[in-house]
Amino acid sequence: MTQHPHLLSPGRIGSLALRNRILMCPMGDDQASDDGHVTDQQIAYFETRARGGAALLLVGSVGITAPDGLASPQQSAIADDSYLDGWSRLAQRVHAHGAHVALQLVHNGKNAVNDIVAGRPMLVPSEPKPPGADPLMGMLTAEEAESMGTPAQVKGARVLYRVMTREDIAAIAQRHADAVERAQRAGIDAVELHAGHGYLIDTFLSPTSNFRDDEYGGPVENRARLLVEVLQAIRDRVGRSFPVWCRINAEEYFTQGETLDDAYRVAELAEAAGADALHVSAYADAAYAIGYTEAHATHTPGRFVPYAAALKQRVSLPIITVGRIDPDLAERVLADGQADFVAMGRKLLADPELPNKLAASAAADVRPCMYHYRCISQIFQRSHILCAANPFTGRESSLRLEPAREAKRVLVVGGGPAGMEAARLAALRGHHVTLREAQLRLGGRFALAARTAEPNAQLLAWLVRQVEQLDIDVQLGSEARAEAISPASFDAVLVATGANWDRPSLPGAEQPHVRTVDELASWLDDEQAAAPARVVVVGGDKAGLGLAGVARRRGAVVHVLHESEVFAESVGMVGRWRYVHEAREQGIVLHPSARLLAIDDKRVEYRSAEEGPRTLEARGVWIASGAQPDADLCAALRARGVRAEPIGDCRELRLVEGAMYDAARIATQL
Repeated sequence: MTQHPHLLSPGRIGSLALRNRILMCPMGDDQASDDGHVTDQQIAYFETRARGGAALLLVGSVGITAPDGLASPQQSAIADDSYLDGWSRLAQRVHAHGAHVALQLVHNGKNAVNDIVAGRPMLVPSEPKPPGADPLMGMLTAEEAESMGTPAQVKGARVLYRVMTREDIAAIAQRHADAVERAQRAGIDAVELHAGHGYLIDTFLSPTSNFRDDEYGGPVENRARLLVEVLQAIRDRVGRSFPVWCRINAEEYFTQGETLDDAYRVAELAEAAGADALHVSAYADAAYAIGYTEAHATHTPGRFVPYAAALKQRVSLPIITVGRIDPDLAERVLADGQADFVAMGRKLLADPELPNKLAASAAADVRPCMYHYRCISQIFQRSHILCAANPFTGRESSLRLEPAREAKRVLVVGGGPAGMEAARLAALRGHHVTLREAQLRLGGRFALAARTAEPNAQLLAWLVRQVEQLDIDVQLGSEARAEAISPASFDAVLVATGANWDRPSLPGAEQPHVRTVDELASWLDDEQAAAPARVVVVGGDKAGLGLAGVARRRGAVVHVLHESEVFAESVGMVGRWRYVHEAREQGIVLHPSARLLAIDDKRVEYRSAEEGPRTLEARGVWIASGAQPDADLCAALRARGVRAEPIGDCRELRLVEGAMYDAARIATQL
């Protein structure tokens, strides 16, 4: 008997019967063509989730107009009949697996970057106030800054606004009705109106962006008038039988914006106007870097569930809840009557098979999300969706796991994420796999990372479990030597020996209180071990911040020296903003553009661009920088004529995200 009976029970939204209560959360995926048409990759992406067992797939941010009103050229649209064929093909592929599909309709309003590029005015209810600027949002790599800044640098780009007239408002209501009618003709099963997250309808709903003094401004009933008129226009066009609902904010953080009391009234008005359900989220002032992980991509598990429960007491509509909800929490939420459906986003990016695995009582086999926020960060860079934990996400049409034409003898050297994922995928394809790991446990250095963050521990446990369940010859405590491997021994050798994390070549680096990542293994393993009173961590990527966090939790005063201005650069920018904020909240002192110069028994010397030459007291100096790919074994094997391929950090230092992608790239080619 399944452990998730409520989550897997059938449900209904309006006329739409659903096989379970798991919805794929609407997320911008930027996988459409340059003019917003559905692509084969986009179809493959949604078909994968349909095959995985979700009841309803919500396609996020589908523009009702195009090219105006869109945030990027690759944003999906349904602006005219030329889009119908693509949506029809997508619907057919989703339906073939017993799932349903809905389009989340949107006009981006003041977020329509396409309009900036073209020099067109963006539609707004009122002239916006000048936006604020969070310095943390400037913590970008050169590549990120270029991709984010490109639209504004295009010749002819201008930031212009058009305050909507009554005629404009009426036209937008009809464009929504046009889009719903097209969706119905294309075989789409339902639509969701995006009335949250700062898009056009929400800018009318929010008192932070709507300063009108006519019938569309002022009290919440007036601010909700556009939403009501859109619903009425849709019902006039397609009748009551086609399922239509709204996504709304229950609250706006960091600003005097929408409140739960507002949401109560909006919900009542939407119900009266013909909505079939409510999808309850939240938003935050976009000027705050952590707003994205406080609000709609919340870092706090189940944060929006109380909102859903509150609204469920006010209206009779089905309520969809969302926001970092794992299957066990989802089951409790549904069993307690706090919501009727659960929308999962990141969970289904990390593992599209989640619903099927729950139905098979195999919850432990669900690949976990790492919460690097690579998925949402891609939107900022106007690039297609990706997942740090699942390299197949966003690459479904090009990266396929298919049975091997010929079973080969494959040796994988190294039991870290790259090695385990490569061994797993090769075995699933039918190859005969041997995995050698020099240590007495799997995980490599990622086993140390697992001590610094729970998502790391969950991914490690998942990888180990998958390897142990497959027919893989795992040889622990077995160091692979080039001279012992002949060209005839294996058809392919995948080298996943990672990187070398050596001490820096600096005065004082040889002292015993200076420790590398590897030398901190026993300290990390012993949760009762105290930290030195004052610790300086050298290196501020995710590994360094993870070590700093453990030291701080164990009582140390912690400073982090990082040669770049960008901390946690290996994770998505939204994740970076989260983790840097949390480090500062913990009291960890971050020193950007800081170069370590020397170490003595009580202090370190460094120079930073901001501070100049400085010293810090240090009873422990922990080195989390300077890693270099360990390519020696691969080179030695190739010199002996062995077909060897480096994967993961021994090829290029890209940590766990790069390791997972490398493993998939090579394993699918064997």
